[in-house]
Amino acid sequence: MIGLIAGKSGDSLTDELHKRGYSVAIVCGKDNEPGVDKADTSLVADLSRHEEIYDFFSSHSICKVIFGTGHRLAFDLAEYLISKGFLVNIDVEKSSMAKDKWRFKKALNSINVNTPQAVIINSVNECERIETFGFPCVVKSVIDTVLPCKVDNVFELREAIAEVLKTKSQAFVEKYIDGNDCTVMVASDGYTVRNYGVTYYSKAKEYKLRGFNNAHSNRMTSKEERKVCEIAEKIVCQLQFKGLVRVDFIISDEVYVLELNSVIVTGYTGSAYPFFEKGGINVASLAIDTALSILNEK
Repeated sequence: MIGLIAGKSGDSLTDELHKRGYSVAIVCGKDNEPGVDKADTSLVADLSRHEEIYDFFSSHSICKVIFGTGHRLAFDLAEYLISKGFLVNIDVEKSSMAKDKWRFKKALNSINVNTPQAVIINSVNECERIETFGFPCVVKSVIDTVLPCKVDNVFELREAIAEVLKTKSQAFVEKYIDGNDCTVMVASDGYTVRNYGVTYYSKAKEYKLRGFNNAHSNRMTSKEERKVCEIAEKIVCQLQFKGLVRVDFIISDEVYVLELNSVIVTGYTGSAYPFFEKGGINVASLAIDTALSILNEK
């Protein structure tokens, strides 16, 4: 039996573990969360209830837990379980760094990977800080408390920053790049690193993000694809990420890295799932194979 914390990915990951002969003990934040009806045993509990979750896993003699969700509370739980001697499939420090857009951008700069200019803003009165790159620009929350939006003037900028600050997150304002969206999935168990090619997916388009009316993801040449995949592998290798990660790009006259998802949503209803499936990639299967390899189960 193996433990699973998976959020929206609980259904597909439970199915993949069953295919490999594992019984699954799943922890779900809600009683209708994907996977709760598929797992062999389950606990419905908020992920902040560390001791209760620890007792649940211990009662089933579980010492290895797979995390298939990148929620902040999941990272806190992983850190707690590690302190109790559990083995998990994620590096909490690396995942936390990737989740913090400002820290990740600084890490990209440290390995000379191209990424749009950006600033951190703590007040609506700091709008002049974007003067180095101007309008249009993209407003995000540092730790994903609200969805990004594109703004074209000071009024929209102040409004978007205020929305972010209400969520107790710093605002992250980035230069807007008018280009072609795509993503690359990379698997690493700490020894072997492999990319799975370019997937033509635009988060801005699929989520209908405010202001991104022209978002698109169009096929590139083989040479362009190779360059993008090489950059994705470079990031994973040099920043030492483990697991199945997704690196998001936007391509204009140059290749820009936008962000890295250290834990991919692999559930059957995940927004990117059909795009990977169309490319012949079983993302849930790859996620489990990589996780099991990290946990020395293969």
